[in-house]
Amino acid sequence: MVFRRKFLLIPLSFVVLLISIETIHGSEREEIKIKTIEAETISNDKDGNLILEGNVIINTNLLSFSSSSALLNESEGLLELVGDVEVISDNFEVNSSEMKANLNLQTFLAKSTEIYHENSNFGSTEEFVIRTSGDVELINTSVTSCSKEDPAWTISTKSITYLDGSKNVVIRGIKLKLKKIPIFYFPYVRTALSNESMSGFLTPGLNQTRNGVDISLPYYFNLAENYDLVLTPRHISSRGSGLASNFRYLNTKFTGEINVSGLSGDKRYKKETGIEDSRWNVSWQNKSVLSKNLYSNIDFQSTSDEYFFRDIGNDQFGETRTSYLPRKFSLTWKNPFLKINLGISRYQILNPFSYEEYKSKPDLTIQTYVSRKDLSFSIFANKSKFELDRINPLRSSYGEVDRLFLSPRVTFRKNLPSSTFLFSTGATYIKHNFDSLQESKSSPWVEMKYSVFLDKVNNIQVSSLIPVIKYVFVEDNYKNQTNLIDSRIISLDYSTIFQRGRFVGLDRFSENNKIIVGLERVSSSLAKDSFNSVSLGKAFYLKDRTYYEDSSTIRNSSPLVAEFKTKLRGNIWSKSLFEWDNESKKLNLASFGFSYQKNDLKRIEFRSIYRRQDPNKAYIPWVDKDMKTNHSELVTQWPLSKSINIFARWQKDHESNKSNDILFGFEYSNCCLKWGLMNRKWIEEDYFSWKNNYTSSFQALSEGLDPSIERSRTYVFFELKNIGRLGKEISKALSSTKLE
Repeated sequence: MVFRRKFLLIPLSFVVLLISIETIHGSEREEIKIKTIEAETISNDKDGNLILEGNVIINTNLLSFSSSSALLNESEGLLELVGDVEVISDNFEVNSSEMKANLNLQTFLAKSTEIYHENSNFGSTEEFVIRTSGDVELINTSVTSCSKEDPAWTISTKSITYLDGSKNVVIRGIKLKLKKIPIFYFPYVRTALSNESMSGFLTPGLNQTRNGVDISLPYYFNLAENYDLVLTPRHISSRGSGLASNFRYLNTKFTGEINVSGLSGDKRYKKETGIEDSRWNVSWQNKSVLSKNLYSNIDFQSTSDEYFFRDIGNDQFGETRTSYLPRKFSLTWKNPFLKINLGISRYQILNPFSYEEYKSKPDLTIQTYVSRKDLSFSIFANKSKFELDRINPLRSSYGEVDRLFLSPRVTFRKNLPSSTFLFSTGATYIKHNFDSLQESKSSPWVEMKYSVFLDKVNNIQVSSLIPVIKYVFVEDNYKNQTNLIDSRIISLDYSTIFQRGRFVGLDRFSENNKIIVGLERVSSSLAKDSFNSVSLGKAFYLKDRTYYEDSSTIRNSSPLVAEFKTKLRGNIWSKSLFEWDNESKKLNLASFGFSYQKNDLKRIEFRSIYRRQDPNKAYIPWVDKDMKTNHSELVTQWPLSKSINIFARWQKDHESNKSNDILFGFEYSNCCLKWGLMNRKWIEEDYFSWKNNYTSSFQALSEGLDPSIERSRTYVFFELKNIGRLGKEISKALSSTKLE
């Protein structure tokens, strides 16, 4: 396994590599043969050397040499070039005042050398030596990807030595300058070229945050081919110093990553809380293949305190808010017919407003599937035990719950020339144990579905009309509202309206006796790279039933669901969904999305969602828990010119008439430099301020506390091309967190 790394000094090693590879490729290098010699005057000296004067051009099979004058000993392969020396290959150009070369040994010595590469990289060196061993040495070298006349940045070194045998480069006396201002110095780096990994310093981090200056300097340890380690000393000016580590490993049995970070002491945290303890965060992800059929997975995360991510988290823009940390283990055995999974899930809750996070101890799942021709048989069984750390006072809950879920199924499927028939039957059994209380229920069920495919095909377009009818019967209900662990009512769309029930999870099932009808029209054109679909679906209840959103209302049919999808010319997409309630003559749910993207720098996206009422009951007393959901988001990134790019994101809650997130900025880019300015103002939950006035977070919410807090930040970022970015990736900054 090879881990790729991005070093601060990649441009320097790149220049050395390009010269050495193009001219001397070890034992596989091709012999240099002279094809033509041109000069204004050609003569011989007493030793038989050719004396070339005026516009000298020597063409070989690999390189082209030109200069004002030259001395050539063709038998020994010795060449001296003086005055306006140029050496040109297909990929690079070397300019020098003078050069000595042994064409037979392919060794070169040049002074006051400038090096150009086809991708506009430029470098200069006072002395350039390629030795018989293949080693390359450059003395007093500078490099940039900018223009020679006015470079925005340069890296200079006292010496660069490329060791051909070990394919390593040793760099001494490194300076990074912006214009003429030195901003970084390092005395010595030894690193590998190409994809080989070796120990060395990685790109340092320098950020200005609300905690002051945040500096980090990672060092990479290449411990072996299949595992490595990065240690990162870190200093935050207002808090203190600490260390982070990242250990990765991989072999035929295991693959994983261990991360540890922390501060030995936090001055600001001590002042706020009076606590002097060290602060830390640790995570371990591991996947194991124990045998051909046996697998395991570990996802463990933990932190010293609930404030760690608020204070020391790496994200400066609130994008990666952390409400809980998982601690999960699973062991899985499977073959083509049977799968057995044993799992344990626990969570470290960091969100004080979360009351319903169960931890399992343990969780056993058995699945089996057997098929023969058109007939299949399957069983899904789950036995779980759950614990609830914090009891919600607004609902009756138990600290411990045992649950058994069992569902066998038999399915017959027949594919006909232009239609499909599906018949399924089975049963669902659920049992809950709450201390001394026990509840259980079982119910048989039947499903029948028939789909017809009416296709029309011509030279440029394919269209299909797909009518669908489905019958669902579930004999009984199991509406355990008290202890919902993982069951929720899902939103209706053209896919979910055909499901047996509206619940996901293993806590509930509902009585059903209904017929569902649907109609879908799909058309596509390869020539125009376009796609269109319209889908309509509705369920009719053969037995009147209460409605999920309002238990007092009796219904004989479900809302009408409509979906529309459109793709135009490959780069324009739109998708919309509507749920219309004919009984109340109101819209239950609507969503719309539009996207135009021509390339990575030119895109417009718009998303909007409206929900009249959440079908799942809220047991946390949020101030806005009874409000409608009505959000919109606009994201755009657009080039104003070849060098200037603007970007923006806007999220608004139309019910409260507030903008939840406003972000905008610009980026300037040229051949060697990117820089930009970003401003962001947003609203997020404040997990901590309630402690000043309330005894519990639940009391705070019950008495009307709105934990929303406004934040604002302006951020400057810059990137030296071929070195790395110090700042925020625009694509990450623009990604949606509210509507995904």
